[in-house]
Amino acid sequence: MKWISRLLLTVVLSIALAAGLSLLPQLENMAVFRSAKAQPVSESNIVDVLSKTQLHLRIRKVELNHAIVSIDLFASPSSDKKQIVEDLYELPLYMFRTSTNINQILIRVLDGSKDGGKSTSLLLAADARREKWLPSDTFARTESVEEMEQYLQSHFQMTYTQKWRDRFETKS
Repeated sequence: MKWISRLLLTVVLSIALAAGLSLLPQLENMAVFRSAKAQPVSESNIVDVLSKTQLHLRIRKVELNHAIVSIDLFASPSSDKKQIVEDLYELPLYMFRTSTNINQILIRVLDGSKDGGKSTSLLLAADARREKWLPSDTFARTESVEEMEQYLQSHFQMTYTQKWRDRFETKS
């Protein structure tokens, strides 16, 4: 009698295992099991794409024109150099990695300190192009600001204003 119950238990477990394995392809379609794949960025999903980036600065304006994304970042008076440089690296890295149709990213960092009652002014600008970026290029967040800046200058077109120099280079 014991061998009948063992045989029956083995048959039931085998059927349950077979049924579970047959459901596995359906589980692959669930978001938990899907890997993030690069997709085209459009006017309808640019907000969703940019909201997934971890930035220190506020995004002030975004424009998408064919394969070019223009982004204005707003640096508050309390923003430090490391935060700005990290954001300048993170945006192209994320956009190039997650999109298939973005070939150029224009980033402007605007100064939020109102010197002399003026409106915001430009601190620096970056022109990042996909052909200059290599997917294998990543750095650890523990690297120094100088190393991050060297990477940006060697891979992207960087334009620093006198306001940037006055605010950050004299303090270094």
